[in-house]
Amino acid sequence: MTFIGATHEVTDSCTYLETCGRRILIDFGMEQGKDTYENVKIPCAPSKIDYVLLTHAHIDHSGLLPLLYAGGFSGEIHATAATANLCEIMLQDSAHIQEFEAEWRSRKAQRRGEPAYEPLYTMEEAVGTLKLFRPHAYGEWFSLF
Repeated sequence: MTFIGATHEVTDSCTYLETCGRRILIDFGMEQGKDTYENVKIPCAPSKIDYVLLTHAHIDHSGLLPLLYAGGFSGEIHATAATANLCEIMLQDSAHIQEFEAEWRSRKAQRRGEPAYEPLYTMEEAVGTLKLFRPHAYGEWFSLF
């Protein structure tokens, strides 16, 4: 078990668990507020992660899932149905903000002769992420193995 994020602060939750030959992330959240501490890197490529267990939909627990997807993650994301429904709205909204802000910053940078900004992730990546969700009812038992 490796604590990736939220080890010194409340946001950016992520824990990496390797067990029974499987690689699992518990949450993959976005930093909220000032980035004071540098997180540990995930100890493998996103494409090597088998599952994400999402505890709830708050952006500081789910906000980097599209970045994981963009990096090659194609496993399953397990969450309650309510969390999956909220993520459908929140991750697309976050992608819209990422794209809008990158466009705005790029216009300003272009005037100064600086390179364009790239969004952290795109709407396409957010929508692709949503296809990986496996919603579960509250109290439902399921097995990853």
